Amino acid sequence: MVCKPMVDYFLDHCRYSVVMATRTKDKALRIIDGRPHGHAVHWEFGDNVILDRLVDDADIVVSMIPPTLHVPVAEACLRHGRSLVTTSYISPQMMELHPRALERNVLLLNECGEDPGLDHMSSKRMIDHAHKEGGRIESLISFGAGLPSFEANRNPFGYKFSWSPKGVLLAANSPAAYLRRGERVDVAGEDLMARHWFVDIPGVGTFETYPNRDSTRYKDAFELDDEATLFRGILRFPGWCNTLHAMKGLGLVDDSKKHDLTQATYTGLLASQAGLDERDDMRRVVCEALGLEERNDIIKRMKWLGLFDKRTIPLSEGSPADVLTHLMLSKLSYGKGERDMVIIHDEIVVEKDGHREKRTSTMVMEGTPFGDTAMSRAVALPAAIATRLILENQIAARGVQLPTLRELYKPILEELPLWDIEFEHRTSTLDAKELRE
Repeated sequence: MVCKPMVDYFLDHCRYSVVMATRTKDKALRIIDGRPHGHAVHWEFGDNVILDRLVDDADIVVSMIPPTLHVPVAEACLRHGRSLVTTSYISPQMMELHPRALERNVLLLNECGEDPGLDHMSSKRMIDHAHKEGGRIESLISFGAGLPSFEANRNPFGYKFSWSPKGVLLAANSPAAYLRRGERVDVAGEDLMARHWFVDIPGVGTFETYPNRDSTRYKDAFELDDEATLFRGILRFPGWCNTLHAMKGLGLVDDSKKHDLTQATYTGLLASQAGLDERDDMRRVVCEALGLEERNDIIKRMKWLGLFDKRTIPLSEGSPADVLTHLMLSKLSYGKGERDMVIIHDEIVVEKDGHREKRTSTMVMEGTPFGDTAMSRAVALPAAIATRLILENQIAARGVQLPTLRELYKPILEELPLWDIEFEHRTSTLDAKELRE
């Protein structure tokens, strides 16, 4: 869903030869669209013979497969001395490859997409500038979002899928952590959606936000002191968090076990997952279980989605999360010509010579009707530019890295305006000592 702008950049702008290795070759062929220097290869994860051949034949590798599968690709890159670019979070298993990557003189660049990626680069640019002025960073707060544009926001969930649908749902189970004035705040996965609040993005609108994974691990990368606040959050239109929290409580975001779904109905699955009796009026049963009135917006969203229908689930096997993903994808997909919207908003509080300032960096971009989505461009283009810089030997860094290095973020952020990805900067003076909770 996000590879096409990257392939376009490589084939049309850089004039590279590109090999797309994928389980579904026809999808790659559609993206290549007959261009002579583009090639599609059928490859399924686990076929290490083909993987080794592909990596050995390449000058550099970009992995856009599911995040849990990156490490074997990285290991192949180490065997053949090739650098790797991904847009995914650095896993502990990936981080363990750092010493070997240094020994092999290989760069394993991760988190070089939209969020994570552009948020890191925008934040680090502001922080480095403040440090150069002699300022101290009191707080870094960063928000990212992939949402339908305001005119395309046409369903009660306020959301449509522009990247991995199942990934969106499963991320709601992830524990999170952040720093508040140097103190670590942990949020359990089961509580994630309940720990949300409203935030206003100047010039854009009001959204709800919740913690995005473990922010504390970026403290050193952003060169923050021990008393700083560090929070990374996801933005959603109001109503999403409470609804997803309720569906999690009903067991609908559980991906731990596959079930035989032959002849299963939505109400039957809902009843079995939540430990409820399946009755004629499942809506009332669920209201009683959740302690909600039938007029509650959460119940209305679940009804609109079809969770109270006795229809047969059109899957033969799957987890409850698979069923919910399939159902939501059928109702929360973009229509023809509809635009998505990507938001990155970073803000730092800088203290210098007894004065305090809030400095913000905001990027809002919408997709092209009948063309590339904003999400695909915001994810793919930073990674594509980084790949070009590595191939042109403009990047000296080696090992497992983030794009918070100046040699990476500076040229990437300088080129992105050519592709209509640009940040707006604002500065305001602060008098109070309060930080955002």
